[in-house]
Amino acid sequence: MAAILACYAPQVEFCYYPRRFFVTRIFTMTFTDTHRRIVLAVSGLASWASIAFAYYYLEKTLYLTPCNLCMMQRLAFALIGFFFLLDAIFWPQQLVARYLMRLFKYLSVFFGIGLAARHLYIQSLPPDQVPACGFDFYTMMDRAPNVFKGLIEAMHGDGDCAIPDTFLGLRIPVWSMILFIGLLVICVVCERAKRQRDY
Repeated sequence: MAAILACYAPQVEFCYYPRRFFVTRIFTMTFTDTHRRIVLAVSGLASWASIAFAYYYLEKTLYLTPCNLCMMQRLAFALIGFFFLLDAIFWPQQLVARYLMRLFKYLSVFFGIGLAARHLYIQSLPPDQVPACGFDFYTMMDRAPNVFKGLIEAMHGDGDCAIPDTFLGLRIPVWSMILFIGLLVICVVCERAKRQRDY
């Protein structure tokens, strides 16, 4: 009789205490490799979706012209999405491959955080300290002797980056910073769960 009641205990708990049922299941759920891969894949796709949103809505619908730092932040989102999806799909098992994948994910996320912080810094400068306006991103890349120097120059930002374009009451680089920090939290949680499983 006790065994029969134990089998139906979850159903009884769900019917009479649904809130306690879901809270208990969430906090006792094991964060498996499958969960991690799904979270990383969804986060990677969300990073790429943010680029599409910036291009098709902010740029083509609201006619907000992206500055050089905006374009560099799109590059950061592209790199984050690439490494997150790469980790979720191939799921490296060798120790060296895992550490390299972890390194690339963290570097891409902190690269984006640094760009967003630089963008916010330029927007916080007084008008007399704002850098002079320069070429747009595509012209700068065409005039640069190589791609690497063009990207370095774009990361410095210029006067166009000081224009405080907003979306839903927040400046665009603030939204970028929120997304980058959210992706960093996801990366840390997934890697921590992986280390706990390994040990």
